[in-house]
Amino acid sequence: MRTRAHRGRIASLVVASVLAWLVAACSGAAAPATFDAAAACTADQRVAGAYPDLEARIPRSLFGAGPTQLDSGRNCTSTNLGTLAGHGISEVHFAGGRWDRSGTSGVTLAVFSAPTLSAEWMGEWYEASARASSKTAGLRPSRPTIGGRQAYRLDLLSSDAPQSVICWPSADGRVVQVVIAAGVLESDIEAGIAAFG
Repeated sequence: MRTRAHRGRIASLVVASVLAWLVAACSGAAAPATFDAAAACTADQRVAGAYPDLEARIPRSLFGAGPTQLDSGRNCTSTNLGTLAGHGISEVHFAGGRWDRSGTSGVTLAVFSAPTLSAEWMGEWYEASARASSKTAGLRPSRPTIGGRQAYRLDLLSSDAPQSVICWPSADGRVVQVVIAAGVLESDIEAGIAAFG
């Protein structure tokens, strides 16, 4: 019989892995030694300060605290672009802040930018990634409205742990805003949405 500590470690690994594919799959590789935003994109990259204008769009506070981690970057490989490439997207820029709620739960607030990028396409990308993972089940896509704008929401389970992704356009239409949640209450998800204003 598994001990509570063992179950806790398993849950931590599950949440970490799900957050990893929800965020890292569209947030590039590990931090490069150098990053030149003006240079042509030849590899997926992520580093703090890569795109300050996008990082500035990430709320400074959630749950009364700043993010555990904040960085930005770009993706241009077919592996990470996935279904976005099918819509003619050749490069996407992003920024994200992560708030850990516990060792087994957390919320990430992110923004994505590319010419013609839509919330529907980002939602489609997340859904395709989730369906390709053997660790996910019970996928429930929906189309709520946030601030009068059409959003895309995906709820799923990973080893019975709830996960959610919500994508919707910013008020100025320049970026797609995303809330990624793992193992948190609906009120925490709503707080993440509200943090974008």
